Amino acid sequence: MGIFDLFQNKPAKTIEMDEVHYSKLNKETFLSEYFIPRKPLLIKEGAKDWPIVDLWTKEYVNEKFGYYKCTIVKDSRPAMARESTTLKKFFKNHKGQSTLTLESNPMKVSFILKGLKLPNLFFSRKDINRFFFYYSVKNAGTLPHYHKDAFNILREGKKKWVMFDANEEIAPKGYNLLAEGYKRYPKGTHAKDWFLIDLPKISRKLPVYECQQEGTDIVYVPWLFSHAVLNMSDEVLGLVVETNR
Repeated sequence: MGIFDLFQNKPAKTIEMDEVHYSKLNKETFLSEYFIPRKPLLIKEGAKDWPIVDLWTKEYVNEKFGYYKCTIVKDSRPAMARESTTLKKFFKNHKGQSTLTLESNPMKVSFILKGLKLPNLFFSRKDINRFFFYYSVKNAGTLPHYHKDAFNILREGKKKWVMFDANEEIAPKGYNLLAEGYKRYPKGTHAKDWFLIDLPKISRKLPVYECQQEGTDIVYVPWLFSHAVLNMSDEVLGLVVETNR
């Protein structure tokens, strides 16, 4: 990733992700047009009347759930973070860094579920495989990775998303590019470099969807879709739910 790479790169050639306002979306349409065919979607104001938007300021989380364990994230591979602390100590001692608080037992009483409206148009409590709270800062983000179907609920801030199909059977080219990305961007690397150097190249090899998520928006990430995120605002705070599919 030398200086000459920067001059050789052209702007990314992406596809604008479908955007639907929550008030114009119903369960049948979501299932038939997005969930079943595995198509990404930006749901505008999808969480506008959810508890996370009404209550969850950084101060509220710190005061009410400061005892909760979280990881300290210093790069764009948050799932690999192993250093942990409490949310209270994180907000006090780790300014300019990110945190991820993962819960793998959806039936366990957790402060995370208090931010969700259950059931909702997309999932109920029984559909949840795992879920987590995140807090991050400008120019931080997440490098390409994939998992089961997920809903990213942004309470506040602004994030840039890109996605491409990486299902090994359906989209082997995307799968191989994702695997190569893990080697080029291991623990300790950052999403902003991938967006600058690799995204323009990848977007000319296969379809890449892009959107900009703002506060109260929900992004639907289909099963086995590689996705990367770059934070565009000083702070971002929200929840992610992964389903059982």
